[in-house]
Amino acid sequence: MKLKKLLVLAAAVSLTGGMARAVHMWEDPGAWSSGVFVYDRANTPRFTASELSMDLFGSYSAGERKIEKLFETNIKGRNGNWGGGVGLNYFITREIGLGGDINMGDNRGNLVDQALGSLILRWPFEAAGIAPYVFGGGGRDFDPTWEWVGHAGVGIEYRFNPATGIFVDGRYIWPDKSSDRILLRAGLRLVF
Repeated sequence: MKLKKLLVLAAAVSLTGGMARAVHMWEDPGAWSSGVFVYDRANTPRFTASELSMDLFGSYSAGERKIEKLFETNIKGRNGNWGGGVGLNYFITREIGLGGDINMGDNRGNLVDQALGSLILRWPFEAAGIAPYVFGGGGRDFDPTWEWVGHAGVGIEYRFNPATGIFVDGRYIWPDKSSDRILLRAGLRLVF
């Protein structure tokens, strides 16, 4: 119970620390929105601390026999589900962040298949505008069964400017009761 209270307190402090930056977007939305879909040739830092971002992504989820068979996955097969989702990330420092996302697969079941939370570690290369990252955490599956899951993955992000980026990542998911699976995502990241 103490751990739960500590995690809630840490999340609240992290989110309120980033509100000062989010307020600026609402005070001057024209300045923020005019730079969203523009390639930034200046040396403006693309990855910063106190960064709040939203992910819009497409996804593919497929069952796995074991982690040793990971690279035998074929996305052309009929054993996976295409879908999409949304996520929210907050970076406390340039390198350390917290993220949460929901995935909605085309499996004729519940609307939301899973909700996952992650600790994210990234390595920004400002000159190139890229940031490889690793992440891991846990969450809850809602479809096909209700169960707790753990996950770990890797990804890479490219930022056109401080407000817009694209990303691709993959994660391995270990459910509590059902079989393992992978989740591949690719999408757009908007920074506020």
